[in-house]
Amino acid sequence: MSKWSRRGDEPVIAVTSAQPAHSEELDSRIARYAWMMSLRIVCFILAVVTPSPWRWGFVVGAVFLPSVAVVLANARKTARAKKTIPYIAPDRPQLDTKK
Repeated sequence: MSKWSRRGDEPVIAVTSAQPAHSEELDSRIARYAWMMSLRIVCFILAVVTPSPWRWGFVVGAVFLPSVAVVLANARKTARAKKTIPYIAPDRPQLDTKK
């Protein structure tokens, strides 16, 4: 029997509540920040092109989007652990030391 195969009804331990890898999290945060900054560029362009009442809304968006983007980029996603059953090691047989 292979040492990797399951034996009987022993529970398989899975790492389900692990946090995502730091590189994956960093990539998603960079992408989120890039999208917000591209939206800011669109706001600047629309502030130049649109008439006066709309222009001020786009200017306000272009001014406040960097602070919102930084807050959202620094927010980390946390994995919420589901209710788990603790692992209890099975009893091990004792060696007979008396002969």
